[in-house]
Amino acid sequence: MQVLALRERLGRDWVVSTSVVNVGRQDVSLIGYTVWLEPSGMRWKRIKWKARMLPRYGFAHVRRLLITVPPSLNITGKAWLRDDQDSVQFPLVIRAGTTLRLPNVTLGWVSDAKFQPRVGIHVGSGRIVQAEVLAADAFEPIDISTEYDVVAHMEIDVRSDAQLVGPDSAPGRPTRITTSVRSRGDGRMDVAISTADARDRDS
Repeated sequence: MQVLALRERLGRDWVVSTSVVNVGRQDVSLIGYTVWLEPSGMRWKRIKWKARMLPRYGFAHVRRLLITVPPSLNITGKAWLRDDQDSVQFPLVIRAGTTLRLPNVTLGWVSDAKFQPRVGIHVGSGRIVQAEVLAADAFEPIDISTEYDVVAHMEIDVRSDAQLVGPDSAPGRPTRITTSVRSRGDGRMDVAISTADARDRDS
């Protein structure tokens, strides 16, 4: 599972958007979502603390602990997460090969120099997938120029459910409608539509 979290300015606040991609072959259940501001050096403190707790509580228990500091938002159990466009209720299932966009969360802090916003996705197996919240404007646009033309050939076959009516008002045969689209790469596009007896091509 992959997590992409971005933040954008909204006045003096930050809007955090999180997308979860299930890149595996099985469905994954999500039981919670956490977003928080992590101070500098907190990551190593958390790792050292968990290392000390391993002999006492074991790996299975320690890995389920997510250590955060205020301010933070944690949603788990039968809870809703909503914004103006979307809403989700935990727990939920992300099917294999699909992407889930979680509703936006608005955070506000005086300076982002000493804090790094992070998100945590709580999986039903007990795993917690974490990701840093990246600034959306940090991604530079990609300038792509090509020196070649692309020619695309597409053919769409549509079988008509209805039968054409002949001159004597008798039902006709099923008709295959074929549409061919050719792009010549210079802004020109040729479209050809033809009809034929479907049984002629199927035989």
